[in-house]
Parts: sequence; C-alpha cells; structure tokens
Amino acid sequence: MDCPHDLKFAVVDVETSGGAGDQNRVTEIGILLLDGTEPAGEFHTLVDPGVPITPFVQNLTGITDEMVNGQPQFSKVAEHIAGLLDGRIFVAHNVQFDSKVLRTEMKRCCIAFDPPRLCTVKLSRKVFPGHTSYSLHNLTESLGLPDFNHHRAMADTLACAEILKMAYAKIGPEKILKEVKNLKHYRP
Repeated sequence: MDCPHDLKFAVVDVETSGGAGDQNRVTEIGILLLDGTEPAGEFHTLVDPGVPITPFVQNLTGITDEMVNGQPQFSKVAEHIAGLLDGRIFVAHNVQFDSKVLRTEMKRCCIAFDPPRLCTVKLSRKVFPGHTSYSLHNLTESLGLPDFNHHRAMADTLACAEILKMAYAKIGPEKILKEVKNLKHYRP
C-alpha cells in the first residue's frame, strides 16, 4: 500500500468495570483523532456499564458506580464512536486490550468492528529502545513528557498520542505504517 502523507489515527483509551470476560464493560472512553500529528477532533464520555465496577478498578481509576450512574450506556454512543473510528488506524497503549473490549461492546450493538491497529507499547520498544519499562506512566516520564492523570481515559489517550507523535516525528509515516496490524482495513 502506498503511504499517504498524513495517516489518519484514532488514539483511544478505555477504562472498564474490571469484571471477567464478557462482564468487563466500558466505564469511560477517550478518543483523539489525528490527521498525521494534527488534532482533528476528540470525544470523551463516562459510560454506565450496567454492572458494578470492581473495588480494585474503583481504587485504580477513581471511577465509581455513583459517577457512571445516569451516564449513557455504551449502546447509546456506539454508532457515534464507530463513525469516529471509521477509516482511521486504531491506536492504543496495549492495543489488544482496548480493541478487544471495544470489539466486544460493538458486537453487543450489532456493529462490525475490526480496525487496523497500532500498539504504542510495541512501537515504542522499536523506536525508543532501552527503557526499563514501557508502561504508559514510565514511558512518558522517561521521554520527558508531562505528567498526566493516570488511568483516566482522556488523559491516557492524550499521553498515548504524545508518544505516537514523537515516534511519527522520529521515523515517519512509512515506517509507522509497517507497524500497523490488520492494515487491509485501512481506507483513509
């Protein structure tokens, strides 16, 4: 595939209820759209998961059952999210987790979801080798990026986007494109 000058990305982070398997539901989602490295839109919302949030996750994220009570359920925002992500490379720090959670939620809403994916953990290991940890917090700190509100969707999304922008500036769009999985579904 020829590489367009500016790749279209959707940098995403989801926070979840922490349940096992299909009981793990979205409680918050943050999306930053990038055309190349330029912001092209964003979306953020808390989501009522319809299941209790585990105490561990409440402690980790600060998101409580009370906070999500009365927020839209995923089915109410699914089509809007699908529209935002359409035609873009889905980017996340540990993309397998975020894309799997969203694929499961989209399937419940009868929306096909199998985007091209880019993992900033794997990308960072290649572009910024030699770090002792590639967790989002440790990596942003070692790359000299500003501190952020860890384990909240939009803050994690923006931190992940900064890592993507640094990698993009260092290696360019052609090499970034080589790291994308499921590329056959990319139609900018």
